Amino acid sequence: MPANKLKSTVLFIVTLFGGFSAFSQKAIDFGLGATISTGLQDEWAIHLKSQYHFHTKWNTYGEYNLFFRRDVIAQNTETYHAFGVGVNYQLWEVSTAKIYTGLGYTANNFPIDKRNPDTSKLFASTGNLNHAAQLKFLGTLPLGEHLHLFAEYNITSFGKRYDTFTFGFIYRLSE
Repeated sequence: MPANKLKSTVLFIVTLFGGFSAFSQKAIDFGLGATISTGLQDEWAIHLKSQYHFHTKWNTYGEYNLFFRRDVIAQNTETYHAFGVGVNYQLWEVSTAKIYTGLGYTANNFPIDKRNPDTSKLFASTGNLNHAAQLKFLGTLPLGEHLHLFAEYNITSFGKRYDTFTFGFIYRLSE
């Protein structure tokens, strides 16, 4: 799947994911942040997310990351795309902060080196798209009536090299 088609498809899914439920929802969030790869030092991403809270403890999410990787030896910057969908469950609430854990599906178009010791065998590839499971730990802290700060740690079944830490802001359309 070409990068432009993948990007268009992901943006459509994230918009649809949030948009179709906006009329019958309890709350819907849109977020923007930065992602840092915990397995590779020279890799970071721009993160977009959409969440739909269909219950007081449950929410579904769609997310997109545009990764940038600096190759020091070749002196160039590579980019690749990753997206995910899934569900989160609120474990507890401490004062106004909420802590969630979740499971989801994630995919990326990065050429994975299967010989790398930090890469697992728990994923599938179709063409140039890689598919895996994702375990998410998410915390949110309200900064105002509609603005929230979020931080999350994602563990993927691609292997330790593809685990990420993300932080940023969420704007909640309704409370």
